[in-house]
Amino acid sequence: MRYLVGRGHAVKAPVGQPRVLLSRSIQGTRYRWLLFCSERSVKRLTAIEHEGIKRHLSLKRKGKAAEQVYVVVSFQEPVPKVVVLPAAKAFQKGRIRADKGGIPWHL
Repeated sequence: MRYLVGRGHAVKAPVGQPRVLLSRSIQGTRYRWLLFCSERSVKRLTAIEHEGIKRHLSLKRKGKAAEQVYVVVSFQEPVPKVVVLPAAKAFQKGRIRADKGGIPWHL
């Protein structure tokens, strides 16, 4: 949340959805961030997580108030980092790897 606010986003956490953030950039672009953690170097999506991503992709706003949906995974291995991936791509692959890009992150 601090990362987004520091970049000018207005951020809110929907009630009853502890692993979801909604934000709007200074330019007015809307985002839906789906948050995950992994202690290993690969995050394999469970069937429930897969269905959750599918549901959020179907809930995203379309048209004039369109939302972009991203999956965010905090990794601890091999080094602490955060990987951000479009939700549709994460849904298709079923796994997210720590060695594919990412933002260095020290909690």
